[in-house]
Amino acid sequence: MLKKIGTVLLLTVMTLAMLLPQQQVEASSKVYVQSQVNGLNVRSAGTLSGKVIGKINKGQQLQRTGSKGAWIRVNYKGKSGWIATKYLRTVKKTVAKASVKTYTMNASAYTPYCKGCSGVTALGWNVRAQKRNVVAVDPRVIPLGKKVQVYVGGKLMGTYTAADTGGAIKGNKIDILMYSQSAALNFGRKTVTVKVL
Repeated sequence: MLKKIGTVLLLTVMTLAMLLPQQQVEASSKVYVQSQVNGLNVRSAGTLSGKVIGKINKGQQLQRTGSKGAWIRVNYKGKSGWIATKYLRTVKKTVAKASVKTYTMNASAYTPYCKGCSGVTALGWNVRAQKRNVVAVDPRVIPLGKKVQVYVGGKLMGTYTAADTGGAIKGNKIDILMYSQSAALNFGRKTVTVKVL
């Protein structure tokens, strides 16, 4: 009898854990380099002939992404840049990653050309004129403008912007924008994992 009660309790806890949003906060160490001089050149390649794409001042830090000989590769404004090693000092930072909420949701698909559809999302994007990766959400669950990753069977389907809403999209439901009727029909309805970034 006690074994049965324990099994029932375990199944109940596991079911609730799947339905509730889970938060993950991760910390990771990243290596940064710090300029020792003012007006230090950031170049497009690890040579003196590399084009100067920017400058940094003394004390300014950039994330190190690699090295080659006497040059350090850095992340400079989202681009790859190179700086001479002799002008840098290495520092380590522990950066807390943003909290990620994860949901199990029911997903369907729609097109911007359906009957009664304007092709303009709740954020005002004209997705007929410019294709974008969009999902319709319930803004009480996922705020509009948020980036989300959608996983089907543990495999990443894509990264989307929560840019639309829908009358039938309430609670833990999303509607994925697709650009062909056949793709939307083939997708049908699926249970997916949604990570809000």
